[in-house]
Amino acid sequence: METIVGSQLSIWSLAVLLFALAIYFGGTFHIVRLFVAHREAMAKWEPDRTILMTTFKGMERNALYFMNWPALITALVMGAWMIWTAPGSLLTGSTQVLLGYTAVLLLYQFMVHRTYRRAATDTLSWSTIRLRLFAHGITVLLLGLVMILMMRDELGWVAGVIGLLVIGGILFQTVASTGNAPSTEKDA
Repeated sequence: METIVGSQLSIWSLAVLLFALAIYFGGTFHIVRLFVAHREAMAKWEPDRTILMTTFKGMERNALYFMNWPALITALVMGAWMIWTAPGSLLTGSTQVLLGYTAVLLLYQFMVHRTYRRAATDTLSWSTIRLRLFAHGITVLLLGLVMILMMRDELGWVAGVIGLLVIGGILFQTVASTGNAPSTEKDA
């Protein structure tokens, strides 16, 4: 009877984990596109600029604090709980790759939070193009997660780490290099 209960519990914990990840990714898709709209609103004339920026600040705050962070913390807690209940899974390459992926996901979330704080204080200096590229970063991360999960049986930790480093390097280099490009936007 205990194995059936334990099996059902692990299925429910996996369901909660996947639900939290779906909410996190949806919230992140939403907030980074809000940053793009916020940046574009900075170039508007008054009173439109103030009205739009106030609206975007509220929407960004709600997305970050009521969607992204709770969902990410729930996913982290559920993942930690699943590892705690099956500590032998740490020896598998796919779990080690998922732990590395989690570190990259946390880094991206901290970048989102930093961008939020800059937008909230009206010091958002990234161009619209750079913000759009940053928005595509979460798409790349979602693709990486799907690939890790699809290839978890064949995936060794070395190949997974190299893949994560390549994806992360391309993403961050692209975002960093667009910051030096001349902006064609009208300054506010």
